[in-house]
Amino acid sequence: MFLVHNSPQQAPLLAAAIAGACRLEGGWPTPLQPQLLEVLFENLLGYKADFDTLAPARADDVVAALPSPEQRHELVELMVLMELLCRPIPAPLRESVERWAADLGVDDNGLLLVRDLAADAKARATADFYRLNWIGDGDPQDDPHFQELLAHYGTAAYALTVEADPAISARWQALANCPAGSLGLALHGFYQERGFSLPGVVGAGNEALAHHDWIHVITGYGTTPLGEMQVTGFMAAASPTAGAMLGFLGAVCIFETGLLRSVVVKPAHHTSLADAGTAEQLAAAIARGSRCKVDPLVGIDYFSIANQPLETIRHDWGLLD
Repeated sequence: MFLVHNSPQQAPLLAAAIAGACRLEGGWPTPLQPQLLEVLFENLLGYKADFDTLAPARADDVVAALPSPEQRHELVELMVLMELLCRPIPAPLRESVERWAADLGVDDNGLLLVRDLAADAKARATADFYRLNWIGDGDPQDDPHFQELLAHYGTAAYALTVEADPAISARWQALANCPAGSLGLALHGFYQERGFSLPGVVGAGNEALAHHDWIHVITGYGTTPLGEMQVTGFMAAASPTAGAMLGFLGAVCIFETGLLRSVVVKPAHHTSLADAGTAEQLAAAIARGSRCKVDPLVGIDYFSIANQPLETIRHDWGLLD
């Protein structure tokens, strides 16, 4: 996740690199880009800069200063985010980021998403997004039956229950019997309060999608457009899995710019990051994820801890500091 594995000493170079790659001859394609960058750099690295006037860096300068492949990768991810804040994505910006990625030796799924969107291949972009992000990671993609569901129902099969499964439905409904104050009961309430159907019911989110609802509850982030960007930003900072970062980038595309279709929410987009204080809330969620003591996407059987007190889990994750 960009900026959470960098040091404050690297901040000036990283900022100059973003300016070099993403600020075009006529300036930033959208004012949201420098606005969000200033918030992210100040809140995550303690570095204040005016991204409208900052002197840009060249790719060869950055290659020499960032020998770590991980840090180069994260820099390109931030560049990709700058592309995805634009609707449409300007060809000069896409070409510039592609050159920088090549010079830095970075190949990233986010670049694939941008190529699809820039070519107006929305159906392919949607399929790539769900196939490659944390939702797709949670689906049994090697299962022949799942592939049959994909062939029949299309991309929706990655995220939605397309065939009723009473056993899965009963498992999730049983969370209503968890103790007061527990994670499981809180998650059941999360669904009830929003009128969401449980996994296993046709039309509801499937278990791969619902995996992140546990994280919604533990972190306390809601299901508003900002809340979805907060929870996916938190996940991307807390988990090293590539699908986590793509999930965050996709959330920005769905909820901020409307570049990407969602198979879960109705077609609509909101410019929530331009509202006062929202970019700061997103940056705080990313910083919080970087301090999380566990990987929330990998290695946790949430049903096995469903009876535990929610506050205990938050403490164990380091979220009460």
